[in-house]
Amino acid sequence: MIFSPFNAEDLAAAAVDALKVRGDARAIAVVVAGDCKVDLSGSDFGINYWQFFISLPVQLFYAMSDDERKATEASIAEVITPFYSTTPSDSSDGVIIAPRVGEAVHGWREEAMRYVKGDGVTNQGRVRSDNIASQQHQGLLFRSQAEVTLFKALTKARLPVAPLPVFVRIGNTYNRLEPDFVVVYKGLTFVVEVDGDTYHTELPAEADKRLVPLTYEGVEVRRIRAAELGSDAQADSVVKELIDFMARRKASR
Repeated sequence: MIFSPFNAEDLAAAAVDALKVRGDARAIAVVVAGDCKVDLSGSDFGINYWQFFISLPVQLFYAMSDDERKATEASIAEVITPFYSTTPSDSSDGVIIAPRVGEAVHGWREEAMRYVKGDGVTNQGRVRSDNIASQQHQGLLFRSQAEVTLFKALTKARLPVAPLPVFVRIGNTYNRLEPDFVVVYKGLTFVVEVDGDTYHTELPAEADKRLVPLTYEGVEVRRIRAAELGSDAQADSVVKELIDFMARRKASR
């Protein structure tokens, strides 16, 4: 029996470290959210060829287009291949991303019929397939643990908040965008964006350009660094500062 030179979990962790250097948030989200395994695909002239399989939850797999999925496979394969240079009798044979068949949940047929009727249909977390919303909390989608931590602090402060809402504006151009959070405070609307971690590699200037359809209508954007959301206590402090800011804006109107 031929054994892989690398444990699948170890190889996945090493791949994520490499992808962090490249700032490839989508590929990182795919590796983290998937079940990974390494299988022998064949042998030739004393070389064993290994494929890296990533099984994704169905909703994440189909959130990507075929082109996006192929590009992600290529990106992950590119960082995995060099690891095999340390094992001359082994070589990488690429990466395959596939949907995962999980254990059927009791009542899945009834849930499917409710979906057909329109119950529970959501477009939340579907716009930016270059940065997949791979985390769930209280039935809602988020792109990182920092977003989840901030959401918990916002709701703890009893603020009305919409995580990853989808906005559409049709004019001379078609604009479809998805801010990290929209918060309403005493009649004023604010966008809150999380910046600066592995899953939020977009530059602030790029994010500002993306949010122009909202800022044009007078919505103000507040930016919070992911590093400030490392714990619930930190997030509570961030939200207190946010409320103070919003109160000052309200008083100046």
